[in-house]
Amino acid sequence: MIEFEVRLHKLSSGYIQTVYRDPKTGLRKRKRFGSLREAKEYKKKVEARVKSKGVNAFSDLRVSQAMKTYLEKYPKSQIRCRKNHFKSFIDTFGIYRVSEITTSDLQVWMEENQKKDSLSSLTMNRVKSHFNGFFKYLKDEELIGANPIAEVQFKRFDNPRRKRVVLSIDEVKTVLENAKKFSPELLYPYLATAAHTGARKGEIFKLNREDIDFETGLIHFRETKNSHSRFVRISPMLEAIMKEHLDSHGEKPYLVTENKERINRGVYGRLFNKFKAFFPLENKDWGSHSLRHSFAYNYLKKGGKMYQLQAILGHRSIDVTIDLYGQLQAQDIDCPSPYED
Repeated sequence: MIEFEVRLHKLSSGYIQTVYRDPKTGLRKRKRFGSLREAKEYKKKVEARVKSKGVNAFSDLRVSQAMKTYLEKYPKSQIRCRKNHFKSFIDTFGIYRVSEITTSDLQVWMEENQKKDSLSSLTMNRVKSHFNGFFKYLKDEELIGANPIAEVQFKRFDNPRRKRVVLSIDEVKTVLENAKKFSPELLYPYLATAAHTGARKGEIFKLNREDIDFETGLIHFRETKNSHSRFVRISPMLEAIMKEHLDSHGEKPYLVTENKERINRGVYGRLFNKFKAFFPLENKDWGSHSLRHSFAYNYLKKGGKMYQLQAILGHRSIDVTIDLYGQLQAQDIDCPSPYED
């Protein structure tokens, strides 16, 4: 452990001056305070920082610079798979020195993101794991003394933050029949695509004409939540719907508005809310993501396998698929007891 001390001196002007020697550069650092209490607090803070982080407490390397180097060295890192969290992290901590980020800072940042996006603790633990590699890299490079994210805590399991609504096969058919009457040119092809592929809303919005290959029978989802593209088989029913819809316009995007512009969340949200008001489902307040959950549930109910479902839905890990839909599959067992026929 290096010998380090912040000294206090009372100046003739009445100010209290702190003085210490930077262990990295050997230069003296001075700072003035109006009171002895402020100077002592500063002394305590600096000495505690050096005690925990050593000479790295004085590193001027910024988080944004370190992140650039990290991604150049590890381009396949998962740290960018949740784009919103990655951007928020850089916006929040980018100008920090790598030695300045504390466990408390990270805990507060992650809890704010959890609350803002209504995410489960399970999801937050995945986010934590994505950033853990970056801090481990900083520690291995001796840029920090300890990994601050290692002590960030979330429950291993908790209840879903948003109620998971699942529609039966008959209910999905009813939704699509009503959508065809209500908005055959926009809402119907969107809901049909969501129902038959289990794709996320944003993935469908970003589809282009060239991503739908009727010769191979595959849809190519290029821009996904996890930044990994995937192919999904087009069912015969969906093929007919997609062909008819694409024949109705000549634009590049798969789904376009009346102004021939790509559909966006605002346009879709207003249309979807009107549709639900006209055609409510009895006792079920469902949303767009309910079609993804319904796809998974009905797929498994028909005998589909978890690993196949993982590939179709684009989950990075089979654990995600099991955590989300394993319980739904268990609920469908008529008699789980091994002691009854």
